[in-house]
Amino acid sequence: MKTKLFYVVAFLVTSFSVNSQNLLNTNTWTVGFGSVSGFSQNGATSENSRELGRNHIGEEVVLWKATPDASSNADGGWNTSWVYGIDSNTSYRYSIWIKKTNSNDGHTYLGFYANASGSLRLNGTYNSNPYFFAGDLPKLNRWYLLVGYVHKSSHTGTTNTGGIYDGTTGEKVRTITDFKLKSTVTALRHRSYLYYDTNILDRQYFYDPRIDPINGNEPTIHELLKINNDSKIILSYDAAGNQTQNFYCGDPSYCAPPTARKQQKTIIHEEEVIAEAEPTEEIEPVYESQLTVYPNPTENKVLIRVQQELLTQIHTIRIYNTNSTLLKNLSFNKANKIEVDLTNKPAGVYFLHLHLKNGKSITKKIIKK
Repeated sequence: MKTKLFYVVAFLVTSFSVNSQNLLNTNTWTVGFGSVSGFSQNGATSENSRELGRNHIGEEVVLWKATPDASSNADGGWNTSWVYGIDSNTSYRYSIWIKKTNSNDGHTYLGFYANASGSLRLNGTYNSNPYFFAGDLPKLNRWYLLVGYVHKSSHTGTTNTGGIYDGTTGEKVRTITDFKLKSTVTALRHRSYLYYDTNILDRQYFYDPRIDPINGNEPTIHELLKINNDSKIILSYDAAGNQTQNFYCGDPSYCAPPTARKQQKTIIHEEEVIAEAEPTEEIEPVYESQLTVYPNPTENKVLIRVQQELLTQIHTIRIYNTNSTLLKNLSFNKANKIEVDLTNKPAGVYFLHLHLKNGKSITKKIIKK
């Protein structure tokens, strides 16, 4: 008898090192209300606050929160201070993460200012109020990365390259407007707002505003997104809705339970995948006794040790948090040991996941005190 299995496929995320050439300093974003150094509130103090919250990959960060009142005017966000030393022979990339909740009342804005009347459309005409984007985000309750480009004064292209990127899938879902600089520009500002929202239940969240000179050292869009497109979680369920297996996969060839690979149909991006397959056998933990993790619980570091037989069977070994965020790719030294430092990680549960060459896996829970 065949059993219907349900497979859920979702992208994982990983931590990239995003370099520090950002011309904006968000270290001033402390929990509280109103303006902070470098960021002047847009709207009333009551409409601008900062609080701890989760970004698109589950990290705890300081979020700027717009809380609109019932008036149809400025409802939160900021204008930054002027950033001087701008070179009109250099192009600049603006970016910001934004999430809107509750309703699409009002509009979301990402824009800039240039001094010396230097904000030009791509055709060279002056725009005194330049916005890369003004409107509604594609979906509510979802993080988006908005990316706008201000090209150098000698730029002659007419194609818009900026965009809105989905924080779950990493896909560019909308193209937005590019601009260019006048040759006399020496200073720029970043601005991002919620405007004309009269629904007092709405909220808009911002984090990680950036102005990056495009000089070859700027982080890639992929690095800003922090999404590992090759890494997936697959959860399988039986007909009664019970979870039977889960797989953390870093290699597409390993992204299906071994007894069901031929039957699996892949539909990417949070879609549910339905496949006919023989009942999946329980994973026999034949190698679990060859894996040691200690101390566990730990206050800072854990030592992982495996015996040689298990070592020869390992395809990947990784650490994840409870949000399925890929924290570390690991590799063993000559003594078949790995030391993992969790000192700077928050207290909680982490998962050590070994994916074996035969497609099976071992998962160990690590507790950080």
